[in-house]
Amino acid sequence: MVCSLHKPLAMTTPTPSIRTMAESLLVSTGQAIKHGVASDDTYRYRLATCFSCEHFNHKTRRCGKCGCFMAAKARIAGDPRMLCPLHVWQR
Repeated sequence: MVCSLHKPLAMTTPTPSIRTMAESLLVSTGQAIKHGVASDDTYRYRLATCFSCEHFNHKTRRCGKCGCFMAAKARIAGDPRMLCPLHVWQR
């Protein structure tokens, strides 16, 4: 059974460069150190947003733009514009 939030995977999902992933990791780590953990409501909102995004890879559970594992990244509190490379997280 497939969750209704999941979109079919594209045949090829582009992988971000090592540099892009490293930069995203540094920004996320800084936000985590500064702001801690997001609330459960924010976490669920962010994951739902990711699941409906065309750049989310449902097989690997990673973002196709930053390369992050979104179950972990969505837990980080902080500026959503700094955490989501597409700036679609509103909280």
